[in-house]
Amino acid sequence: MSIAIALLYLVPTVIVLVVGIVLTARARGSHGRGATLGLVGCVVLLVAALLQGAYQAFLDSLVQSGGYRMMATLAMISGLVFMVINVAGLGLLISGVVARRNGAQQPAQGWQQPYPPQPPYSQQPPPGQWPSR
Repeated sequence: MSIAIALLYLVPTVIVLVVGIVLTARARGSHGRGATLGLVGCVVLLVAALLQGAYQAFLDSLVQSGGYRMMATLAMISGLVFMVINVAGLGLLISGVVARRNGAQQPAQGWQQPYPPQPPYSQQPPPGQWPSR
């Protein structure tokens, strides 16, 4: 029963990460480095989720084979490993979000005139100097 519950909690995470892998793989051409970082982040998080699911599925047999003393040590080590993997995956996802896209224009330096210059207006001559007809 506990294996089924562990896998039930794992299914939505796996679905979201697989969709993320597909979307970022398709966006690599237009988004470049950011999409690649997001893709690697999704893969790392998927591996972490699968490892955590396997750990939860075999938790009962680990407790029965080694006892609670070994289980405490194993829980501490596995918790640390899962934390490092999850932090690395999230870090890659965040860096993928903030990475520049391919072909992004650099911001203009200084002020630039928004429109082309207008031709000068012709001035009228002062009064009394009108051209004669």
